[in-house]
This record gives sequence, structure tokens and C-alpha cells, in this order.
Amino acid sequence: MRNSVIGSKIAGIRVIGSLLCSFVLAAGVNADDDLIKRGEQVFNTVANIGCAGCHGAFAEGDLGVGPYIRGASEGSVRAAIEGIGPMVAIKAVITEEETKAVSAYVNYLGAAQVARTQVKRGRFVPESFATQPGTSMQIVVQNAGFSAHSFQSDNLGIDKLSVPARSAKSFLWQAPEQEGEYSLYCTDCKLKDQLFKIKVDKTAKKFIAITPKVEDSM
Repeated sequence: MRNSVIGSKIAGIRVIGSLLCSFVLAAGVNADDDLIKRGEQVFNTVANIGCAGCHGAFAEGDLGVGPYIRGASEGSVRAAIEGIGPMVAIKAVITEEETKAVSAYVNYLGAAQVARTQVKRGRFVPESFATQPGTSMQIVVQNAGFSAHSFQSDNLGIDKLSVPARSAKSFLWQAPEQEGEYSLYCTDCKLKDQLFKIKVDKTAKKFIAITPKVEDSM
């Protein structure tokens, strides 16, 4: 019964995995670009379901099926693939190279604070987010409209972020050590003066990375 319920939930959320979970690396982010990007691809597509189908577009466990796995180690990922029943579809098709890549991806996400904004009728909601200096961040832009939009920044290390209608994309960014304000804007929205502001401030709430336990992962 439990497996059939999980199966029905997965079938209903496959589109989320394929459309929503996408990110780019901003300039200045230290990472193995090829491995991380490959891991993101596996996370979205493996077994025609993707890890995102159960764990959410950004591995936050927000779909009510799979748990939060941002920061999971390679050992945790391997243990889950081998030992958790609903993972049988993944186990049957995932390769060694794909296992290493997706492990690197989810582990890397564990060190990144999520800053999320939604674009509705040309406005950013919320319009700002505060973080401490030196914080690794994943900035998520959700396009709530019925037309694709492009976003750009002069100081976040991202030249262009194209987000399809009713979808979301993200990019990784390392906050500098000095305090300041950094912004993202829409290049083709009707309202041209709207900004999503990242405020780097020593008084901001400190981000504490969560490392999932082996038995909770996947």
C-alpha cells in the first residue's frame, strides 16, 4: 500500500523535477563545475523520475515524499540507493559515474543557504534577503507568470538567467566578506525599476548547514 501511494505521488510530480530544478554557477564560485552540473542533471532525470520527483526541486524535502537531503554525503546516498525500498527504480539504472555526480551535487547544496524570490507581475516577492558575509548561497528565482523572463545582475556574477513560464531556476553565489547590497533585475518585465536585493550584513541571521543522517537520506 505504501509503495503504491509513493508511486502515485511520484507520477504526479515528475514535471516538477524536469522543469524546476535547474541552476548555474555564478562567477567566483569555487566548485568542480562539470561534476556539479552533471550531478544536477542526474538529480533531475535519473530513472525518468529524478531525485527531484521525491525530494523537491532543490532537495529540500518539501513535497512530502522524500526527506531533506541537502548536504548528504556520498556514503549516505549510496546507502539509500542500496537499502531503501522506493529507491529500487533508481538502483536499477543509475551508474557509478552518475552516483558520484549526484552525490557531489547534493553534498555541495548542503553548504548553500537558499534565498528564494517569486516574480509576479514584474515585482519580486519578497524583494530582499539578508545574509552574513562569506555565506555560500543558492538564489532561486521563480517565474509565476505565463511568459518566460530573463534576469541579470551587475554585481552577482550572473550575466543572464532565463526562466521559463511557471518555472524556477537558481544560481550559486558566494557572498563577499565585506558588507553591501547586491541586486538582480528583470530585463524584459514591464516594470523596469524592480530589484531583488541581497543584503550582506554582519547582523543577519547566521546560516547553519544541516547534514542529514544516513538513515534519513534519500
